[in-house]
Amino acid sequence: MIATSLAWAFAPTVVGSLALSIAAPLAFAVPPTEAQEIALWSSDRDERMAWWRDARFGMFIHWGLYSPAGGSWDGKRYEQHYAEWIQNWAAVPCAEYARQMKPRFVPDVGFADQWAELAQAAGMRYAVMTSKHHDGFTLFNSTEPYSLSNDIAGGTNISPAGRDVAREFAEAMRARGLKAGFYYSLLDWQHPDAYEMALPAYPKSGQPRDHARYLAYVRGHVNELLANYGPLSTIWFDYSDQVHQGAAWGAAQLMADMRAKQPPILVNNRLFVGLENKNGDYGTPEKYVPPTGLLGMDWEVNHTLNESYGYSAHDMSWKDTATVVRLLSDIVSKGGNLLLNIGPDAHGRVPEQAERALRGVGAWMAVHGEAIGGTTASPFQRLPWGRATQKSGALYLHVWDWPTDGRLVVPMQGKVRGARLLGSDAVIRAAASEQDAGRLVVELPAQPVDPACSVVRLDLDGDVLPMPFLVFPDASGTLALTPHDATLEGPSIRIERVGVIGDVKHNIGYWLDPAATAAWPIGIGSSQAGMYRVEVDLACADAAAGSLVKLEIEGGAGAPVFTVPATGGWQSYRIVEAGTVELPMGSHRAILRALSKPGEAVANIQSIRLIRVKTP
Repeated sequence: MIATSLAWAFAPTVVGSLALSIAAPLAFAVPPTEAQEIALWSSDRDERMAWWRDARFGMFIHWGLYSPAGGSWDGKRYEQHYAEWIQNWAAVPCAEYARQMKPRFVPDVGFADQWAELAQAAGMRYAVMTSKHHDGFTLFNSTEPYSLSNDIAGGTNISPAGRDVAREFAEAMRARGLKAGFYYSLLDWQHPDAYEMALPAYPKSGQPRDHARYLAYVRGHVNELLANYGPLSTIWFDYSDQVHQGAAWGAAQLMADMRAKQPPILVNNRLFVGLENKNGDYGTPEKYVPPTGLLGMDWEVNHTLNESYGYSAHDMSWKDTATVVRLLSDIVSKGGNLLLNIGPDAHGRVPEQAERALRGVGAWMAVHGEAIGGTTASPFQRLPWGRATQKSGALYLHVWDWPTDGRLVVPMQGKVRGARLLGSDAVIRAAASEQDAGRLVVELPAQPVDPACSVVRLDLDGDVLPMPFLVFPDASGTLALTPHDATLEGPSIRIERVGVIGDVKHNIGYWLDPAATAAWPIGIGSSQAGMYRVEVDLACADAAAGSLVKLEIEGGAGAPVFTVPATGGWQSYRIVEAGTVELPMGSHRAILRALSKPGEAVANIQSIRLIRVKTP
């Protein structure tokens, strides 16, 4: 996967002292031949994507010569999160890397059957395994001359004699009813003709690189996968940057080969730069969930059960079942898929913590799977208590925060024929509530079926009729005003995205004009009216501090005004206590305005929280 050492193509740029993060795919020109091929590829996308859109949940597997190292080299532990990058972290020459790792890569007989059983038990519907990662070694038995024998690493094929671990993987998955696909790294640290990236000195051939020869090598590999490993669900390419993309990889030819040999196959978007670019069949956000999904395209979040994709003996930051369940719920509610990674060890054994989490997810899916598979995105912009998915005639309410008063308020109208709590015999009722501005209220039992995510199924007559979006207080009495719920008006002000992989954050930024505003629609129920304390999570460069900002509530009493302090930088956030405001029952608008701006910008705003003040 992409590691931070090669994420320079996506890093925030700085103009003046404002951090300007890349919030959209980077633009690039597609040569006519590529544009034609992409258009052809798009012509039957809906037909090819149907199974994938239904599946929603798949297994990603990073396995290779990096697995025996386990994130360490010659006794030194490398704390970086991507253990599959150990050759890069430790700057190991290819010959030495091969000499030490090849004898230690010893796959168990039957490893693939165990993976397939685990994927099926977890409720996954497809699996994608690395066929070649950045180190250049192949888990499939390639007949390319360089793969069979070379003077750098001896050869790239690493399956034990008489075996082909890629074939074992594909056949085991299909035997369990799962679709099988392959990851393929365009980046190659070993091949002497690969592009000059990451490890230019390993090897150091002393000869000019012949990029055309490397492209022929890549094409040969891809065609071997297409021809020799049965029907494949996808080729999952990785990765491109501003210089190496599209024609640099021979993208049009690769796509033509895939269409010719396996017409139903899918391809991700990483033959081109940008995790959210619209080439290929689906986008590939890595370790982050787009806050509002990716409109106008299919997308798949690839994530992993700890922080590393390849096996790490020391990365103990394991996700538990509840975390994975909510991750899956969140992604599917926004219209995406989850490709969840395991990093088996040198023998193909899945770490115990990963297996435990996946079997827990499987137990949850056995009860709630109908709310995941075959569903589409939530009809609601946001729900304070959880998420939602839908399919024909049914709306699934994913309840993360169980209401203490037993009343789940849903911002919708429409006729509900029936309501049931999946996994429970409890009788529940759903009806419109006048005291909640006509919104639907579902009466729930005292305890959830699952504290991580319980699901209420509503059977409907007709479509879901969402009511105008309002931000309501959550169960704790807090109104959270986030960038993606805001309406921004005025020049320059925008939502910024900071980070590309993993810890992606968003803020309202580029607030260069004091006339610009951010506004949120808020709703207050009869039991929620009262006094609220205002906290603003903001950042401001020291030289720009001192702006006066007001939070105005239309229909409320009081409009707190606060001074923006220096925080040490445009991405150094701190909480500012802004004052209090009284919120009566009803619908209101919260508007953030600048009253003055002594510096180049007002502030970056990550969130505003209105916290109910407890009364004696």
